[in-house]
Amino acid sequence: MNQKTLRLVETGVLIALAIALSNVKLYHMPYGGSVTLCSMLPVMLISYRHGVKWGLGSAFAYSLVHMFISMFVYGDLLSWGLTAQALIASIFLDYVLAFTSLGLAGIFGTKLWQYMGGMSFAVALRYLFHVISGVAIFGSALPENFSNPLIYSIVYNSFLIPELALCLIMGALLYVPLKKYISITKNV
Repeated sequence: MNQKTLRLVETGVLIALAIALSNVKLYHMPYGGSVTLCSMLPVMLISYRHGVKWGLGSAFAYSLVHMFISMFVYGDLLSWGLTAQALIASIFLDYVLAFTSLGLAGIFGTKLWQYMGGMSFAVALRYLFHVISGVAIFGSALPENFSNPLIYSIVYNSFLIPELALCLIMGALLYVPLKKYISITKNV
């Protein structure tokens, strides 16, 4: 099998694994978002294995698949009662930009501290996009006990902290067995 075909197959398998793991929800937030069984890790591994450029493209593909599943299989996105403008903004902030940012995980390199730092950086960017979305789009629908949309969005989107912790733990456990795999190509 040639290298291009192998890269496509690996990417497809890792995206499929990420989608499958995203359906193993350990905790589901009431208005979207959940703690899953390391669903972000396979997407981030693509960036370590094939470089940031390929990682971003793959994460973008993952964002579209994830969005379509959320929209048409579960009906989540369409059931929120958003205006057309808010729906488009949510698609870009909560799906396209948030999940594509996972492709930046490999930006620092593949040594252990770079590997862990890259994961943390990518998830922090995803968190930032969700917080911005929470303030800009969902800020008008705050619960009665919250008056500040920024604070509410920061708190609400903190579901990504345990999600990141699980990815860091599993990533650390898999680092040695995957070290050779993620160090093979460096097409940044």
